[in-house]
Amino acid sequence: MDNKIFNLENRVSTTNGRAILAEVIEVEHFEATNIYLPDVNKEVNVFAHSSSVPALVVGDSVLVECIASNYIITHRLRSKGEAPHQGFTLNDDGSLQVKNAEGILIQSNASKIEIQKDGRIMVDGKEIYSISDGKHRLQGATIELN
Repeated sequence: MDNKIFNLENRVSTTNGRAILAEVIEVEHFEATNIYLPDVNKEVNVFAHSSSVPALVVGDSVLVECIASNYIITHRLRSKGEAPHQGFTLNDDGSLQVKNAEGILIQSNASKIEIQKDGRIMVDGKEIYSISDGKHRLQGATIELN
């Protein structure tokens, strides 16, 4: 998908600034390529996706903005009963709690920490330091050292 930047000033939205509810009818590489607009009984091509839109599948309900005849998906709606896939909570003590059903990846250049949904935690980097002021304990069914 080509990313194009254009000036939105002085352009009239055909939706008068309102979001339109649509259904995803075609997907390529987890991005919608075509959507159905039930209010006007029309299928249209998707111009772009907002950076916060997660991977999409056929049948997803989405909110769309139409700007200069270009349809931009801004949000995916959760299915009834579907829990949020991600959540960030700032605790009273200032710590941050992150929840995501699919896993979490923290990456910076060639180093990363990955928490997978199956319970595995992967730490990968050029050098890894584990420092403790008190007891430093490793516990597991088996522990391998090369």
